[in-house]
Amino acid sequence: MWPTEDPMEQLRWRIPCTNPAAENRRVTVLVMGDRVAVVVPPAQILVFEPDEADDLAALLDNAAELAGEESAWASSTPI
Repeated sequence: MWPTEDPMEQLRWRIPCTNPAAENRRVTVLVMGDRVAVVVPPAQILVFEPDEADDLAALLDNAAELAGEESAWASSTPI
């Protein structure tokens, strides 16, 4: 698991995994304001090894926390 190559952007991560045909794929997790998006390859079933699944779970926890902070900030900011 690693953030994008842009050091200023810490809101997108890519997690390596494989599909059932053992082809290398990636899942992308994005924080989009107060939402978290998970982008998977189209029409793919992804298979995670235990450590990859742990990485995904930890990343989703982190992304949810960041999205919650964004939501709290947005709701406290006057328009």
